[in-house]
Amino acid sequence: MNEHGHIPVLLNEVLETLAPRPGDVVVDCTLGRGGHAMALGQAIGPDGLLLGLDRDSENLAYASKRLQEAEIPASTIHDSFARVTEHVQALGRPANVVLADLGVSSNQLDDARRGFGFHDESPLDMRLDQQEQIDLTKLLAEIEESELAHLIRTYGEDPFANAIARKVAQERQTRPITTTGHLLDLVKEAYGPRARSSRLHPATRTFMALRIALNDEIAALETLLDRIGRGCESARTGGWLHPEARVGIISFHSLEDRPVKQAFAELDRRGLASRLTRRLVRPSDSEIQENPRSRSARFRAIRVSDPASPSG
Repeated sequence: MNEHGHIPVLLNEVLETLAPRPGDVVVDCTLGRGGHAMALGQAIGPDGLLLGLDRDSENLAYASKRLQEAEIPASTIHDSFARVTEHVQALGRPANVVLADLGVSSNQLDDARRGFGFHDESPLDMRLDQQEQIDLTKLLAEIEESELAHLIRTYGEDPFANAIARKVAQERQTRPITTTGHLLDLVKEAYGPRARSSRLHPATRTFMALRIALNDEIAALETLLDRIGRGCESARTGGWLHPEARVGIISFHSLEDRPVKQAFAELDRRGLASRLTRRLVRPSDSEIQENPRSRSARFRAIRVSDPASPSG
């Protein structure tokens, strides 16, 4: 891991595909520790402007300091990318480049206080935005068993979703589930002997599903994709996207990648955008060797259609 606690994935591919130019307005929808933003900001120079959004106030403060020290003109805002349109419109200039990296930062995974991982005993938190009132401990205490099973099945695609939800419901009748280790043990019990033969760690799908559900990540992505679509429609009439804007999204699992693929293909079909990545862009072997967490990254990008391009 590098000195900033997170290595930006597919950095060279992002720069090459989105091609930030001097004077551009760049929107980093998921600022994180500032890895992508630093490279994008250096490309747009002093006449450009970088707008960075993040739900994690600690990461936002860290990245803001990095950008300031590098003298990159930037505006950083503590908010979800679901509200990106409002923030870009407030700039008074449309976005030339938009990037969203949907992954959780490595420093978030490695911080035991946050409860994203299950390799250390830590509180069950999992909030991307620490100002939110409901953490995972509260969610598990209140959610109906059937709804919990639905979340694990839908967002984690775990075949043992019903058994895991049943274990949680039974356990909380005697004591609250407040730590990652406690939840991990319940998942293992639900798997039974099959936990030893599981290709993935048995807790991987459940922890991912609960993080997605707690933070409403799929709904936020759907909102972002809707706003990108509307931005493509209005790019030539004063919308938030420049008429030749480049938009890229990095996802890490099929629940994220599928709607991105479908939305971009539909914009291409309608003549509102052209796909810059006809095939899915994945990390190289060398990047995976340097940063194993990049293995599941997937990158897709589009360009808003030129006014002269045919529609339909």
